[in-house]
Amino acid sequence: MTKPINKFGIALFVAFVCSPAFAQVEIDWYKIAGGGVMGSSGGAVELDGTIGQHDASPVMTGGAIELVGGFWVVAALPPPMTPGDMNCDGTVNNFDIDPFVLGLTDPDAYALAFPTCNVENGDVNGDGVFNNFDIDPFVALLTGG
Repeated sequence: MTKPINKFGIALFVAFVCSPAFAQVEIDWYKIAGGGVMGSSGGAVELDGTIGQHDASPVMTGGAIELVGGFWVVAALPPPMTPGDMNCDGTVNNFDIDPFVLGLTDPDAYALAFPTCNVENGDVNGDGVFNNFDIDPFVALLTGG
């Protein structure tokens, strides 16, 4: 003779043993904070954005999920090269003469006076070195020669 199945016992077993498998993930706190923008472009496509940047902290894990928080790290790009534009105002004119002379005679003082400029803008003859051989080509730029 077979014994009847106790449906209540099975339901109780499923409720206590299987329910952790269907448990919901709990987020016990959150913060809405601004983030930076990282960009990528290629051809006619440009993409900018940032998503879910968590607070700066070590790796956070939960089950099979891992989140690395922190800040975007962007390598500093060198200032753009514009031969003769020694004050980095976007034009080559008489206002570049004093910075040219300063860069030629004292590159460290030039770097302090024009921190966003590249002293190699003085390499007007394009030989890869900013030196006295750039004076005549610089004067030619200024005079339109």
